[in-house]
This record gives sequence, C-alpha cells and structure tokens, in this order.
Amino acid sequence: MDLQNEVRTRMRVDDIPGHVKLRTAVRKAFFPVRWTLSVFWGAVSRAARGISLVTWCIHVGIDYYRLVYLDYTPEPDDIFVVSYPRSGTTWLQMILYQLTTDGNMDFVHIAEVCPWFERVALNKRDITRLPRPRVFKSHLPRLWIPKGTCRYIYVARDGRDVAVSMYHFYKSHFRYKGDFRRFFKLFMRGWVAWGSWFSHVAGWWKHRDDWNVLFLRYEDMVRNLESCVRKIIDFCGLEVPEERIPEILKRCSFQFMKEHEEKFDYALELMLERGCMPRSFIRKGRPGGWRELFPPEELERFNRQYEKRVKQLGLSFDAPGT
Repeated sequence: MDLQNEVRTRMRVDDIPGHVKLRTAVRKAFFPVRWTLSVFWGAVSRAARGISLVTWCIHVGIDYYRLVYLDYTPEPDDIFVVSYPRSGTTWLQMILYQLTTDGNMDFVHIAEVCPWFERVALNKRDITRLPRPRVFKSHLPRLWIPKGTCRYIYVARDGRDVAVSMYHFYKSHFRYKGDFRRFFKLFMRGWVAWGSWFSHVAGWWKHRDDWNVLFLRYEDMVRNLESCVRKIIDFCGLEVPEERIPEILKRCSFQFMKEHEEKFDYALELMLERGCMPRSFIRKGRPGGWRELFPPEELERFNRQYEKRVKQLGLSFDAPGT
C-alpha cells in the first residue's frame, strides 16, 4: 500500500508542467525576501487594525452618548437587569420576560424581547416600540448606566466562578488560545471585557440601599430561586397570578434554558443583529431554482453575458429535465 501511494505521488509530480516547477523553484529561492516582506506587511496590518480599533472606540463612544442623552427617555417602569458578564444576566432576562409577559417561547432570541442596552447604540434599534414595561440587559458599571426613575436589578456572582466562566466563554466565542493561568492574570488586572470585576461589583454594592436598586447574589438564586423571584415581583410592583409561579420557576430552571440554549446564545444575537437568519445556510440545493426569482429583463441581461463570455467555451449549466 505504501509503495502504491509513493508511485501515485511520483506520477502526480511528473505530471506538473515545467513552467510551474520553475515558478515554484523561484519562489523557494526568494523565500528570505518574501518572508521579510511578509513581516513588514504584517506590521502594517497590525498598525491598521490598531488605528481602526481607535476609530471604532470613538464612534461607539459618540453613539452611546447619543443614545443615553439624546435618544433614550427613562420611563418609571423601565427595568435594567445588570451584572458583570457571566454572572447571571441572561438568567435574569428570562425571569423578567416570564414575569412581564405570558411567557411563551416564540421569540428567536431573548434580545428581541429584552435587548442589550449598550448594543442599541450600535444596531440603532428603535426601543420606543418595545412593550411596557421595557426590560433591558446591561453590563455597565454604576457610573455609566443611564440614570432616571427606572429600576435596576443587579446580580453579583463569586468572582472565582466568573473568572472560570469567562475563560471558557473566551475560548468558545472569542477564539482565545491561552491557558487559564494566563487568562486569570488578565482577569485580575481588569484587562478583559468590561474591566475589573472588583470595581464593577463594588460600584453597585455601594448603591444596594437605593430605592430603585435590588442587589441579588447568583448563589442565592441557585439555592432558592422562588424567594428571589418573589423579591423581584415585589421590587418591580408586578402583578403575577399565584398559579403562574410554578410554571415560571420551571421555565427559568437551568434544564429548561439549556433545552432552548440557542435562544440565549451571544453568537446568535450578533448574527441576528447583522441580518443573518438561523437555519438558512443550506436552502434547497435544487438546480433550476432561479426560475422562481429571475424577472425576464434580468434573465436577458444574464444570457447576454453568458453567450459572450462562457458559452463559447463549451460550458453549460442546464438543469435536469430541461
């Protein structure tokens, strides 16, 4: 078997035209020059990325300023569910959705019914059309959150669990290649998304006694979800029939949310923002499907180019049965 593979490989090499072999030899001979140029253009590329990152941060800052001070008008029944990332924000989104609606799961992603406030500055979503009470997700520190008559529910989680959860999230969604020890150094320095966990939690903890702030701990939600749900109901002044509580607790369980994981995935949220629709990559795969969409004038335009540039080469694309 090895001899057969060797023969096949030799035959393929022998079939290569001479001018291709010469071109390959020249490329190999000039590899040091090519490598030097590659390093140079790599540096230029990194500099361009750095410049684009700076300009991106400027435009995000401007758009966020517009959102907070010009476009967003706080309403008395607005509710912000806030946390440092990987601390239970999505869980709170689901709880508030169940408490403020009939709880059906006919949305594609939770961001449709409970948008991420910071990203509204980027996707330009019209939040005035959201049903009342409006519920927003946020990872903003206390200093940057919009101030007003709205209510804030903050959930804090043990920073050690947050570090581990963020590490796995970085690996699965941000293509992080380092080990946990390296990531933990970044986490402790606050060199990760949303900065220092210590500053974030401490900033909100100082306002735990404010009339419009409810401070929860993730660990308490795990131990006694019903008690925390009832605190949220009282804090927000919601009217929830007692007979709905068991169903709400079931739908806010880890098992139920895991079964509907695609409705909470950050990656899907970004896809939807960009106009991508799930389960649409593989469509029909049927030859001749163009007949359903091509208008006569566009078909004529295509045929003229096809006759001029392709058909004369002897290449055709007739669908089966035509």
